[in-house]
Amino acid sequence: MSEDLALALAGFNNDFEWFLRNREELLPRYEDKWIAIHGKAILDSHEDLTTLVKRLRAKGLQPEQVLIQFLSKEPIEAIL
Repeated sequence: MSEDLALALAGFNNDFEWFLRNREELLPRYEDKWIAIHGKAILDSHEDLTTLVKRLRAKGLQPEQVLIQFLSKEPIEAIL
């Protein structure tokens, strides 16, 4: 694995852990929205995923390098 890829994966993991730790605090503002997270910060949000991806691209960001999560009151389920 290249060093760049390892750093990107570590950053993605850090952002996901941040999202899980801050989920309850984010709910009032971002409930039922897709949120884009990078560097432990919210970059953008929208109710529609396609629109969010277009907005990220318009800002010069690559959506595949950003953590995108849907925020809902429903519990998070993971398939392992």
